[in-house]
Amino acid sequence: MKHNHVLVLLLSLILVIIPGCDNGEDPINEFEVLVEYLEGTDGGYINNMGSWIVAEKSIDTDDYLVLDLRSADAFSATPNPISGALNVTMTTMFDEAAKTTKPILVTCYSGQSASFAHTLLQLKGYDAYTMKFGMSWHDESLDKWSGQCSDQHAGDLVKTASPALPTFDFPTLVTGKETAEEILDARITAAISAWGGGLLVSASDVIDNTSAYNLMNYWSETDYLGHGHINGAYQLTPATLKMSENLSSFDPKGGNVFYCYTGQTAAASIAYLTVIGYDVKSIKYGFNNMHWTELPGHKWPKPYK
Repeated sequence: MKHNHVLVLLLSLILVIIPGCDNGEDPINEFEVLVEYLEGTDGGYINNMGSWIVAEKSIDTDDYLVLDLRSADAFSATPNPISGALNVTMTTMFDEAAKTTKPILVTCYSGQSASFAHTLLQLKGYDAYTMKFGMSWHDESLDKWSGQCSDQHAGDLVKTASPALPTFDFPTLVTGKETAEEILDARITAAISAWGGGLLVSASDVIDNTSAYNLMNYWSETDYLGHGHINGAYQLTPATLKMSENLSSFDPKGGNVFYCYTGQTAAASIAYLTVIGYDVKSIKYGFNNMHWTELPGHKWPKPYK
């Protein structure tokens, strides 16, 4: 009888413990939670960017809160500084953004860091824009573009049809957070760190070793074939960075490279891709650094030459 009581007690403990080990809930798929939140019903900001890039000469900068990502020394030495502009980092820009009711205009040396930063602000709900070509437009002494516009890779480009886009699994996010807003905050912090670690790569480095990359040309098929492209690059149609379209074309293990005309759209786009868990680099100065004379537009106009 004593043994029966012991057996009953053990069975009772097992019945109590086992349900406690499994509450019946599936683990949260952070990637899906975040991307569904960011895509919304229309594909989200990254697929509906509109007029996100503006030329300094075409606007009244007093209508904006201007955030300058350059170094403190470069900012303080600016000739004819923009009235009211604030010197920030990608981390501190959120503090300043929270204080204003104006649209936000982000600038930097060339426009590429600003493009990356403006996407992060947009993902947090701020009305943010990027200064076209950065502070290179502001004064000749700040020109970072003219020396980067070249035809050095004109002979390396091809006009062949694009191979079919590859297909990969989506990345796994592990922030330990549960809500989309919490996951987004954690991933924005990670994206800022990644940009600081270097998400820009030179055209020469990519062209010299194309087989090492999952390389995406972010143009229409017409421009991809008409202007030429890096041999081995896939043609990725703009505004298709959705789970239901072409997000699966990026390798979750890394090695992705993304390029456009100037590098600004690419930088803005990889900000989003980095936030949602991809390792993607952008080619510095884009096609302007490969075959500048080929482009009828979307290029630095060399106003000081």
